[in-house]
Amino acid sequence: MNQAIREQKVSQAMRRRLRREGSFLVNDKTATWDTLLHPGDSVKVHLTKTSHIDPTPMDLDIVFEDDHLLVINKPAGMLMHPTSSERYHTLANGVLAYFENQGMNASFHPIHRLDKDTSGLVIIAKNALVQHAFTKQHSCIQKVYDAITDGIIPVSKLSIHFPIARLEGSIIERCAHPLGQPAHTDITVVRQHPHHTHVRCYLHTGRTHQIRVHLNALGYPLAGDDLYGGSLTWQTKQCLHATELHFIHPMTQEWITLQAPLPEYFNKIP
Repeated sequence: MNQAIREQKVSQAMRRRLRREGSFLVNDKTATWDTLLHPGDSVKVHLTKTSHIDPTPMDLDIVFEDDHLLVINKPAGMLMHPTSSERYHTLANGVLAYFENQGMNASFHPIHRLDKDTSGLVIIAKNALVQHAFTKQHSCIQKVYDAITDGIIPVSKLSIHFPIARLEGSIIERCAHPLGQPAHTDITVVRQHPHHTHVRCYLHTGRTHQIRVHLNALGYPLAGDDLYGGSLTWQTKQCLHATELHFIHPMTQEWITLQAPLPEYFNKIP
């Protein structure tokens, strides 16, 4: 068992946890860490969930689901995790309530995160082992966002390479800075409007607030994004939507392509 799990590139720390806390089935029969495996054996591994988040029933827009992953189209205005000021109405609360209602022995393990006011696709692993397999073997997720900027971007395509750093004195805000971490965003203009531009953003790195920082550094902040200079006259939340995800499934090795429809306000750009 140990060797088979090691061959899946599971870290030593995770293997120790599996040996200490995991339970195993081989061909649907109880097994142990020392069970000898043979070609063609079916192996199931279970880790006890450790969540202390209260389930809160809510409507979820489920785009994809299998035994290992859940992909949600998250609405704008929803946090990923509970905080001291919002304990019950976050994506984690809703997903755990869904798992409970479906009778699943699953827990909340996001593969990546979206800001509170960013809508769109987010991947949730149903247990820590799947999350680990995803991040260890398949860290490259191709992400495509649609956004609306203030102002008219005068070119059809841009490739932005400004490094990004934490803004001095802030624990939240980032800025373009020559000593920051490398960051790369490609921008394609979808349509120019009288006061705004609809753009499609292709991320090659995953820095915090990357699209928001890059567009602000260009002088075209997101509409509704007052943290980074955006106007609130039309929208009061940043106009940013995670539209597409492309990735290799960590357990089945299948190539997965998912899309989420644009929010209604994209049809009403002034």
